[in-house]
Amino acid sequence: MNERVKRQGCVLQATAISGRLQGLLGEITIAQTYQNAESVNIEAVFTFPVPVEAVLLGVDIRIDDRALQGRVLPKRQAEDAYEEAVSGGDSAILLQEAGRGLYTINVGNLLPGQTAKLTYRYALLSVWNGDMLRLQLPTTIAPRYGDPGRAGLQPHQIPPVDLAAENRFSLELELGGSLRQATVESPSHRISVEVGADVLRVRLAGERGLMDRDFILNIRGSAEARAAFGLCAPDRDGWVALASFQPELSSHADAGGRDCVLIADCSGSMAGDSIAQTREALLAIFDRLQAADRFNLIAFGSQPRAFFSGLHPADDRSLAQARVLAARLDADLGGTEIGAALQLAYQQRQGQPLDILLMTDGEAWNVEELVGEAQRSGCRVFTVGVGAAVAEGLVRGLAEATGGACEFVHPNEDMAARIVRHFERIRAPRAEAAMTWPVEPTRRLPEQIERVFSGDTLHLLAWLPTKPEGPATLNLTLSDGRCLPQIVTLEPWPVAETADTLPRLAAARRIARLSAEDATALAVEYQLVTPHTHFLMVDVRAESEKAKDLPELRTVPHMLAAGWGGVGSVMAAPCMASMEAGPDEYLDIPAFSRRGLLPPPPAPMAEPAPITRLNSQVSGRDKAIFDPSQYPTGSPLMFVGWLQANAARLVDPKQPLPTLDELADALPDDLLARLRELIAQGEAEDAVVVALLHAFLRNKREYWLPRNASRNIRSRFQKQVSATLAAAVEPLVKTWCATG
Repeated sequence: MNERVKRQGCVLQATAISGRLQGLLGEITIAQTYQNAESVNIEAVFTFPVPVEAVLLGVDIRIDDRALQGRVLPKRQAEDAYEEAVSGGDSAILLQEAGRGLYTINVGNLLPGQTAKLTYRYALLSVWNGDMLRLQLPTTIAPRYGDPGRAGLQPHQIPPVDLAAENRFSLELELGGSLRQATVESPSHRISVEVGADVLRVRLAGERGLMDRDFILNIRGSAEARAAFGLCAPDRDGWVALASFQPELSSHADAGGRDCVLIADCSGSMAGDSIAQTREALLAIFDRLQAADRFNLIAFGSQPRAFFSGLHPADDRSLAQARVLAARLDADLGGTEIGAALQLAYQQRQGQPLDILLMTDGEAWNVEELVGEAQRSGCRVFTVGVGAAVAEGLVRGLAEATGGACEFVHPNEDMAARIVRHFERIRAPRAEAAMTWPVEPTRRLPEQIERVFSGDTLHLLAWLPTKPEGPATLNLTLSDGRCLPQIVTLEPWPVAETADTLPRLAAARRIARLSAEDATALAVEYQLVTPHTHFLMVDVRAESEKAKDLPELRTVPHMLAAGWGGVGSVMAAPCMASMEAGPDEYLDIPAFSRRGLLPPPPAPMAEPAPITRLNSQVSGRDKAIFDPSQYPTGSPLMFVGWLQANAARLVDPKQPLPTLDELADALPDDLLARLRELIAQGEAEDAVVVALLHAFLRNKREYWLPRNASRNIRSRFQKQVSATLAAAVEPLVKTWCATG
């Protein structure tokens, strides 16, 4: 292992997860400790997963012995302030949403010997499926197929995987209220359970667990724990209310035939436990199909393959063929091209509604693209996330966008039982639902209730002009005309100190439905980290304490997800332990060391679109000779081409910046002439070039440079460019950038 990897592995020193679940709400805390054990100042960057439905409530920061405060700001403002602070030698922390269920923390200018402890608090609403509440806390990000740059990640945000990494976490959870009487078990980790006077405490059986799989806690509760419930709290000039129901419709299931397409992910990442689960699931599905149903089976990797030409009746002959085909499936079809498989499934529709059941680990980057296509398809997508570290953003996103539902199955859980439950949802009648609140709402979420599944929690939000008095009623009308009313009384939020939690949870659910401008304003008002806003802390140091050099990037690597690509197994079946570990310690051995052969590399990622993304590391491409003939003369795109070809030069603060003569072919004549006029008027050429580069990066943010290249430019700008020169160059470059 090289020294760089060893240093990176030491930046994240500890992760501690704690939390409390009670009633409708769970609050989880993640404490991360970063330490700089090097002799240079560094920037620690870690992209980490959280539950997709989590709403960040706050970030507490301690650097050494000092507590520091930050705020949520508009995205561009926060990024500019962070870069300004880091380039100027100050300490800064930036927390960004990197995608569905992903955050990136940037700890800038951590000095030698310094320790930073960051504590995140987020809230989750309880979602019951039958008598079970599943708490799933992700700890690692498995390798994903596709181009993360096209998914919106900047180069430094892309999470690396290192076989030598051994990240660990501690865990302590409390279950209060009616959950104190619950039965709990974990298919993912060995746990200890302590029954206290007021709470049920759950800890890891060992001191710390490996961060190579999701932590899963299955909580089985009584009817009291799952009962319909309502809460309300003051919100600005009115009130916000939350009503939670768990309707039971199982005795009213439709008996008619269904059209269904089954999609099995056979990409390389599914090898081992996940593909075995998928074969088991398909066999269970075939047993649930009825004679009136029509179905098809699609397997996919780099390309999709339909096993039948169109939908086939679920007769004995077709099912027998399907069982033989399913038994032969293996994870040997290449990359995770989920989009192509879904498009093939959408084409199977023959008049009546089509339901799609997708079994996958979800390891693909183009989540937003896939979710958008699914929403436009008119089909319901039911998903089953299989494996020890499922990409929840895609699996949940597809289901929620189409009116379907999702399940997650760990290798140590009963796949057949989950599939039976999914088919109960698919066959459930499409009940019409209407909600009556004590006061006519000014806003509702969802605006229309489009899906209700038997035994699944349904959360409804409303903004009310006055404090609600009286019951709230959910009326469900089935296709045969029967009405099933459910009633709750809205209770005031119980704890004054956390009374803003419900309004913030409610505001977070509005964000995706708003324009970028309105979403930004709402997120800043309620201090929410979103795609439009970041959390920022800047600690301005005394001049003598400022970092003298730009920080060296240290990206925290992830452990390889347990069982990913067939590496090891996390199933509970008896297995050989190492000489140093007893049987009870087997789960504390990293998955990649439990089997002699390492997996092949992940399926190759798609090539990024040319020009629009620049690598975070200096590569051979950075040293390419700039060829102006491939770009429109004097265009911003041509200038980007020059930057791309000379990125290595711009990263190094010891290298001189280009002269205007060197840039002449990449600039329009009128702009070049104006810049030369400034030099003729007495401005230093180096300062004029710095002002040009700085203004261009401000106006063309979509064309990213390596972080230290842009910081080198920013640092020189701060030292060399006067306010007068900046004011002269900025409008010239802004006008030029507006041309394309």
